[in-house]
Amino acid sequence: MPRRPSLARIALTMLVALAVSAVAIMLGFWQLHRHQFKADAVAAYDAAAEAPVADLDEVIPPGSDVLPDDAEWRTVTVTGTFEQDTTTILRGRPIDSTAAWQFLAWLDTDDGRSVLVSAGWIEQPGPNEDPELPTYPDGEVTVTGIVRAWEEDDGKEATSSVSRITPSQLEQPAGEMVPGYLMIREACDGGSCAETLAGAQVPLPDISTGPHLSYAVQWWIFAALAPIGAVLLLRRDAEVEGDTTEPAAARAPREPRRSGRGRRAELSDEEIEDAL
Repeated sequence: MPRRPSLARIALTMLVALAVSAVAIMLGFWQLHRHQFKADAVAAYDAAAEAPVADLDEVIPPGSDVLPDDAEWRTVTVTGTFEQDTTTILRGRPIDSTAAWQFLAWLDTDDGRSVLVSAGWIEQPGPNEDPELPTYPDGEVTVTGIVRAWEEDDGKEATSSVSRITPSQLEQPAGEMVPGYLMIREACDGGSCAETLAGAQVPLPDISTGPHLSYAVQWWIFAALAPIGAVLLLRRDAEVEGDTTEPAAARAPREPRRSGRGRRAELSDEEIEDAL
């Protein structure tokens, strides 16, 4: 019959199970927070997509030190001249699984503001290739773009290229820096317009909630199953230990019954004489 495990073993097994459950619960809430963050981003993007195209100064007023909450993802227009010698290359940012270079440049407005423009991207050149940097119109150009927030600085030193779109890695512009940058969608110089000023347009990132909510539910189910699994494991161990501690006499195999042929072969002397 099953043998009850020691109290120490029961306590240790249940403690491990509860620790696993606690970690799983925390991971579930982390996934839930990721879902909520992305859901807020999707809601902000949908609201911005429905808003009409506006002037940059309306969406990000002059003197703003931080990007207004409702400014990201808005489509705006701004007119100014490019700083020809401020082209910066953003590296290490694949696009559609392709190693890419993105080109960044400052656009100065007549009212003394400077906004960073993501002007386009090209496939990353090979080690022996000498790519041609983009050239920007010499005069005024009207840029239509989508507002994006600065990225978090990764602490890497920037030279002619950067790894994050953030002020700490960029050359300071001539005018008042606009908080945030624009992903170009159209540039008009005089009577001609183009979707980009270098290569192809940089696509928007994936705007979706992803599988975080389902991952959270999976972690919580795992948290609930961990103690149940511990109880089943203790019961199984008790049954195994009970089988191994059964008395030897109880486990000894029974002597097989002899067949009738064997009994006839073991006749007594008297039976043999009678048979003769």
